[in-house]
Amino acid sequence: MTQLTAIINGHREGVIAGVTARNALETIAHAEQQGMEIELMVILDRADDATREIMHAGLGDRASFHETEYGDLGRARVFATQQAKGEFCTFLDADDLWSLNWLTEGYAAAKKRPDAIYHSHCNVIFGMERNLWWHIDSEGPFYDPDYMSWQNYWDSLSFAATEIYRRHPYRPVDTQRGFAYEDWNWNIVTLNHGIAHKPVPGTIHFKRRRRGSLLSVVARNDAVASPD
Repeated sequence: MTQLTAIINGHREGVIAGVTARNALETIAHAEQQGMEIELMVILDRADDATREIMHAGLGDRASFHETEYGDLGRARVFATQQAKGEFCTFLDADDLWSLNWLTEGYAAAKKRPDAIYHSHCNVIFGMERNLWWHIDSEGPFYDPDYMSWQNYWDSLSFAATEIYRRHPYRPVDTQRGFAYEDWNWNIVTLNHGIAHKPVPGTIHFKRRRRGSLLSVVARNDAVASPD
């Protein structure tokens, strides 16, 4: 059985998707040198021509490509996990990057405890914002369950058993009704089912914050709706 399915979600990232593709190949090659068997899957959900062409050129025959018309990252992730052949899955958005050790260290942690969900130790945010975001352990002393009612502890680039993703599918985003951030809801649902969320020490995700992203749109809508 394939040990891991690495899933890249592409939309309208454009030229930066080429950097992501190269990062994915380097990280996968590092893991394969240590004996891992990895399936690489690219989900192009209503992707523009530039993103599609760059991802195909950057990954070639190394990846399987799937065109979808959901227009919804949550539904695209559900589709991917349903198709995955790996015992575990992990995600990468087409304008983000993994640290070189993410796949190997994530797999080592998940094999020791496959009933948990894993996240990077730290996120480095770049683009229209620049900051650091440290992930905490839901079983550690700094975890506060009440915090999840107003802010998300963990992002969507998780690493977990494929069965967890299938048993707890992502909910579609509905910004018009006030529902966004498919990963926030998913984190709450899995926590409520007793599944721990844990950082993988020494790993980093580099995440782009851009204008027009779901995060910036929702943040802007919140600002408009909020009183001065």
